[in-house]
Amino acid sequence: MKSNINLQIRILVILIFILLSLCVAYALTRGKASNNTGVNDMLNITDAPFPTVVITEITPLPTATITETTPSTTGTITETTPSPTIAITEAAPSPTATVTEVAPSPSATIIEAAPSPTIAITETVPSPISPSPADNPIIQDLEQLKANLEEYISLQDGRYGLYFINLETGEEFGINDKDVFIAASTTKLPMNLLLYKKIAAGKIKLGDMLTYLEEDFEPGTGIIQKTPYGTEYTVRETARLSVVYSDNCGINMIIRLLGIDNIREYMLEIGGTIYYGPDHRTCPYDLAIYAKELYDFYQQEPEVAGILIEDLQNTIWNDRINKLLPRDIKVSHKIGNYPSVYNDVGIVFASQPYALAVMSEDIEQSVASEVIAQLSKTIYDYIITLD
Repeated sequence: MKSNINLQIRILVILIFILLSLCVAYALTRGKASNNTGVNDMLNITDAPFPTVVITEITPLPTATITETTPSTTGTITETTPSPTIAITEAAPSPTATVTEVAPSPSATIIEAAPSPTIAITETVPSPISPSPADNPIIQDLEQLKANLEEYISLQDGRYGLYFINLETGEEFGINDKDVFIAASTTKLPMNLLLYKKIAAGKIKLGDMLTYLEEDFEPGTGIIQKTPYGTEYTVRETARLSVVYSDNCGINMIIRLLGIDNIREYMLEIGGTIYYGPDHRTCPYDLAIYAKELYDFYQQEPEVAGILIEDLQNTIWNDRINKLLPRDIKVSHKIGNYPSVYNDVGIVFASQPYALAVMSEDIEQSVASEVIAQLSKTIYDYIITLD
């Protein structure tokens, strides 16, 4: 009897142990399932994806680091909040993305994902250049034009003078136009004018030959000085070189042909007021008068005078009267350079052609050239308003 009781007790203990084991196992299973559910709810991966975060597939990259960029389907997650501690790592060749915590804390709890701000990409358009303070308003009449130019000249360093003649209407004005300046090479214009008048009169032929002599030599601009004495040039070529390249030796050959006294007398005959002596002086008024005479000659003898007109349009110096004018506007002009002296005189073939002479002294070339260009442009802008 006693042995039967002991056997029953042992069986009962075993049953109780088995029951307790089952309860413990069941409790552990429920706890694990509950914990997993809580993590999923907190991470909110399956039911509530991050705003603007699109995960299509985990590509086999070792690490997909979060970057501040626009949403992409290439495995990059858009993150705009400054949270550099979250990264996506590859767990296995599976489309499931496992989120891990990079920070020292073992808890990978995400409370809320802030919405990503929209990143707008706009095209940068260059801002317009502000008008220069030197820009002038629309000029209504010749008096206003003159006043405007006088004010502009008064603001400049150095000394300037100019003379303007409207070759269609005859209107004209000057600023310091009778002041004496160093002529430099501007007087090559009236010298060539006399030459071509003699050609038109049949006294000289374009094909006549001139010989380069030692007395013709003068350093500076030009190419004849590089050739040996005794070299021969036609009158046509010598004249062209004296204008296009401002050849000093070439103009000396022409002076020798015409005679310096004849040139001086001619310059006074056509309206010049200053005697062109050994000091090489003239004034803006005289230069403009020479340009007007060339224009009149061109109207009378277009075939002959047209050669000189074209040479003056093809000069290699274009940094003054014609610098800021439209490219299709023909300008027949002759510059003159000397230390601290920069001049230009010519004919502008605008809708109303005009003669313009601008002279300067005691100024750097780059500054003087720009001032002359601005004066010329202002006059041109006025002329085109008359159309």
